[in-house]
Amino acid sequence: MMSHIKALTLLALGLLAFNSKADGSVTLSPVSIRFSDQTSVDGESVKLGEIARVIAGDERIVAQLETLEVAKSAGFGLTRCIDTDFLFKRYLKSFDNRYLLDVERKVIRVTTRSNPLPKDSLPLLIEKFLSEQPKLSGQIRHWEIARTPEAIAVPVTPYSLVLSFQSVKRKGKVDLNLAIRSENRILRNISITVNVRVEEPVLVARVQINRGVLVDKENVSLEMRETTQINDLVITGPNKLMGSVAKVTIAKGRIVTPNMLALPALVKRGQEAKIILHNGTVNVTSDAVCRQDGVMGQIILAKSLASNRLIRVRVTENGALEPIPGG
Repeated sequence: MMSHIKALTLLALGLLAFNSKADGSVTLSPVSIRFSDQTSVDGESVKLGEIARVIAGDERIVAQLETLEVAKSAGFGLTRCIDTDFLFKRYLKSFDNRYLLDVERKVIRVTTRSNPLPKDSLPLLIEKFLSEQPKLSGQIRHWEIARTPEAIAVPVTPYSLVLSFQSVKRKGKVDLNLAIRSENRILRNISITVNVRVEEPVLVARVQINRGVLVDKENVSLEMRETTQINDLVITGPNKLMGSVAKVTIAKGRIVTPNMLALPALVKRGQEAKIILHNGTVNVTSDAVCRQDGVMGQIILAKSLASNRLIRVRVTENGALEPIPGG
């Protein structure tokens, strides 16, 4: 029963498109398509009904043609041209055997609509992005936009904004990338430059510290200073610098950085120390005599009292020695 109903339905739809004459010949139903000179669309595709008016007595074919996707739109805020000759050959020619098509030949300008990004959106996005970046304890960031397009366009369709660093730089003049995304892909990338100033607690010389003098509470103090122009690699926790020895003369009021200091030797030449070998959960300890002075992390030579051999060891934080594989 259902197959008969389906067949009758298809026959009825066919009769809408074809008119038979008494002599058996078939007259094709006329369909007229009139294109706009220019138009605007919202999404990433262009439907025929958005760029043309379909004129026909058959409502079914009108609806079918109006919803027919005939092109991809340009990026939001941009315009592309569509040649209706190409459009006819690619999408409409297949209707030739059912309808008598009357199609205009012209070139249409199709603009994809956009909206301006609200002025407060970008500052809020930058503030959130920078606040999520890791920073040292006590560090404070100040920022301002240095360069950005006068107006940023966004799609009228759903989108999201994603910020990222264009390089690993985290302070000073920093280049960011603003990606405007649809659900599945990046629609546009926009470069934005911000000036990021950083303040953080650092050691500052209270008096002139001469070369060879120990750095302690008597000659340095902890202060908040701007460190924007100082490389992150020479900024470290202030407490780690206390007890070091000045390698150069440090002027009063200058920020004290690790490259100005020599770490105090944890072991001395001729000093006995423990060699600790870590083997899983088991630690094997033996005695040795250091043949060199050594600061934390430095590799030196030591003479094992157990084997009477010289071996290479690393000085650990507590002044113990750790054997170097193959040493």
